[in-house]
Amino acid sequence: MGVRAKLAELMRYGGVGVLAAAIHALVLLGGEWLGWPLALANLLGFLLASVWGYLAHALFTFREQTGGTTFPRRWLLIQTSLNVLVSLLLPGWLGSWARSAGGTLVMVFTPTAINYVLWSLAARHSRARRARQAAAASGPVRFHADDLGLHPAVNATILELCDAGALDSASVLVAAPAAAAAAEACAQRPDFELSLHLCLSEGPPAADPARIPDLLDARGRLALGFGRLLLLGCLPPWWPRRRRIDAQLALELQAQIRRFQELFPTRPLRLDGHQHVHLTPLVWQQLRQLPPALQPIWIRSLREPWPWRGIPLALWWQGCLGLGPIKWLLLRLLNRGRAAELARRGIATNSAFCGVLFTGRIDAAVIASAQRQLRSGGGMVLAHPARGLLAEAAELQAYPLSRRFYASPWRAREAEVLMRRTR
Repeated sequence: MGVRAKLAELMRYGGVGVLAAAIHALVLLGGEWLGWPLALANLLGFLLASVWGYLAHALFTFREQTGGTTFPRRWLLIQTSLNVLVSLLLPGWLGSWARSAGGTLVMVFTPTAINYVLWSLAARHSRARRARQAAAASGPVRFHADDLGLHPAVNATILELCDAGALDSASVLVAAPAAAAAAEACAQRPDFELSLHLCLSEGPPAADPARIPDLLDARGRLALGFGRLLLLGCLPPWWPRRRRIDAQLALELQAQIRRFQELFPTRPLRLDGHQHVHLTPLVWQQLRQLPPALQPIWIRSLREPWPWRGIPLALWWQGCLGLGPIKWLLLRLLNRGRAAELARRGIATNSAFCGVLFTGRIDAAVIASAQRQLRSGGGMVLAHPARGLLAEAAELQAYPLSRRFYASPWRAREAEVLMRRTR
């Protein structure tokens, strides 16, 4: 908010506050003239001034934040409760001085000061609520698949689901064996939304291996998993190893972005992370420092609500065995504040998300629960569909983590559950 706008807001607040104080003073003095108990007159003055402030500050003072609607009623309850408490206690605290002119001013302007803090907080809350409502109007629940480009079987399944209308978008592993084939197929599907799936934990690098030795294992494969990235992020920035990692990480991230731009020259750059590595502080810091030509227009966030009902106990048990709740909590903490930062930087993100708690096990119950929770604000449901067990796929030698993951029969089950949505 500019200086002039802030001054105008303060002037409006002062005008409403003066009228509220006048209402309070008139009731207080009138009650004293009528012989009412001081505490009763003070309480009634507080209540009338509170109702005036509740309406006028929302509809006039903070109209920009509220959009011309009243604050949520709980703010009136909070303000009234505090006013009642102060009105009952303040005369006793002031003692005999309460009936003097100075005491009257204290009893009038103390709630005005309290209300300034309260209504400012209410205005911020209203602005945030309107932002969430705007995000809610941005679209329905969308279905997304990761790992396009990993293997021909993964490509075939994702593209079949796309053609059936069961998927809205997918993320691409640009250095994976079937990435070029995915790019060729997606050229015929211009409305299928694509994102770069930043990968640092497995597979070949996109940058020159000789320039990023600290990111690779003995076989020349990327080896910065989620846990290792978190630990490296704890090193002080001036530490020699941390400085090497930062420099090499910048090279690899930019190389993957350029590879995406080469494979999909007409697509805007959207970005997420294999194993959600983009949310680790080390990677996030590098994304902040990307040159303008490599800046994404969208980055995935992971604000996943907790599903309170609709999930079978057996699936909960499997999720707990897979440390789903721990991953959920960790990623919620890492995601904290990211959406607000992206908004400041002019980068879009999804309004909500489903795919951490039961990652790898997205069945009909999980989808139904996600649709119930996300339908008011839209969001993204993440799956990893693929038909055909890929444990023996020779193309995945450089992807040991994904090779084990795609050996699960759950990959075909997820594909079938998504396909059933279209029938």
